[in-house]
Amino acid sequence: MSDREGASSSGSPGPDKGEKPTRTPPQSMPAGSGPSGGSYYASEPIQFRVRGSTITEASPPKFVTLEDIMKAAHGMQNMALAHEIAVDQDFKLEPFEPPDNSYQKLVKETMHKAYFDILREQLNSDPPEYKQALVLLEDVKQGLFSILLPRHTRIKEMIEEVLDTDFIKQQAENNSLDFHKYANFVVDLMAKLAAPARDEMIQHISSLTDTVDIFRAILETLEVLKLDLANTLIAMIRPHVQQESVQYERGKFQEMLQLAEDGLQHTRAWLQRHIDKAGLSLPVTDQNIIRNVTAQTLAKAYLELLEWDDKHGYPETLTLDAPRFAELGIQVYRLVCVASLMLVSPSCASDAAAAQHKQTLKDKIVIIMDNTSNDTELKAVLPSIAEEVILVTDQLLENLNQDPLTADTKELIRTQIISLRDPEHRVRQIVRQRILEFLKIILVCAGGSRQIPVGLSALARELTSVSGTLLRYVMHNKAVFTSYYIDIVAEELSRS
Repeated sequence: MSDREGASSSGSPGPDKGEKPTRTPPQSMPAGSGPSGGSYYASEPIQFRVRGSTITEASPPKFVTLEDIMKAAHGMQNMALAHEIAVDQDFKLEPFEPPDNSYQKLVKETMHKAYFDILREQLNSDPPEYKQALVLLEDVKQGLFSILLPRHTRIKEMIEEVLDTDFIKQQAENNSLDFHKYANFVVDLMAKLAAPARDEMIQHISSLTDTVDIFRAILETLEVLKLDLANTLIAMIRPHVQQESVQYERGKFQEMLQLAEDGLQHTRAWLQRHIDKAGLSLPVTDQNIIRNVTAQTLAKAYLELLEWDDKHGYPETLTLDAPRFAELGIQVYRLVCVASLMLVSPSCASDAAAAQHKQTLKDKIVIIMDNTSNDTELKAVLPSIAEEVILVTDQLLENLNQDPLTADTKELIRTQIISLRDPEHRVRQIVRQRILEFLKIILVCAGGSRQIPVGLSALARELTSVSGTLLRYVMHNKAVFTSYYIDIVAEELSRS
């Protein structure tokens, strides 16, 4: 949302410029608002779809309201939702639309159509009837309230004054209700409140001439503006949530441990698999050594999450992040496959053309592998990748005025690429080892500038993105649970 609000076309004053913005949204609009008839809005508060994370039973609900977001920010009642906002920089809300051909979608479309059909029929009657029109204007009024912040008291007073229910009702009874005047007021106010990105939508409303179409567009745009407000508020509250969620999650986890017989059973086994006691004189009591071993242990343990074997119980301290590490693991798997494919593909360009050739080849492979997440799916797409590599290489040779690939060379390329279906393939193993070692260094050193591994320069952007995301997840998890991890490692090192 923009803060472009100011005086309306009616000349009412704008909000106080010096008032400090707060982070509490306006109250959700009441269902069935208006003096009579059905409201445009559903009986439930407007819902938004969570975008940016994989939702599981341990994650927040797939659909949330703006009030849910604010409760997570202030009262921290929903740990999963607060955690989602804190660790996922891509966490956003998008409009909730029921699935096509679903009963819910059918009901919504039917109710909205009936709403505007009744309005059009009543306005076209002779004399005009304004029963549904009064419902419409009250819905518009409540929609405007929903995109205001609490500090917008003067704007709210202006809306109350212009869209005064009693006065509008009197106009309707006297057959003097001027719909276009109210439409112009609303559109003008929305233009001042909306972000610049919504200017085109609002200009479209101004180009409409049919009264019913205008107000339908107004109501639909108000829903978009409420979504904008929700995502703006999320960005505003994220630093606060990040600060508060560490202490909150730690406290909630401690409460869970008091109820469970062994709430760290799987976490303990997870860490024990990666504790390296080589070169240590047991038992170890030096805290510096324990902390150093813990750091090395965690770096390897977090990497295991990227290639998780379901035969193990998932660490209790990472339950909320399980879908994130699974998705990140898929990204790492694709990086390994793409890098391996590029390494076994022919490189016949000079230095001047090599970079462009690599980029073109990478882009083609990435597109084909877009939905590939395991070796079975990889095996299915390798023949297509082989043909694409041959095509790209032939195009390069043609541009360089060189002879095209021979039939034998093409068959060799196919054989080399198809052979990568074997997870034990030497090239795949080397690439995997280099990527995991790079990620381990990032985790141990908590970021910093690191050289991209040899042979992976073409994937520098993707590798940097993955390592940054992984580090963000890990840093939050360590901030909450490091004390537990140190205790587990210390206990293991205390045994002679």
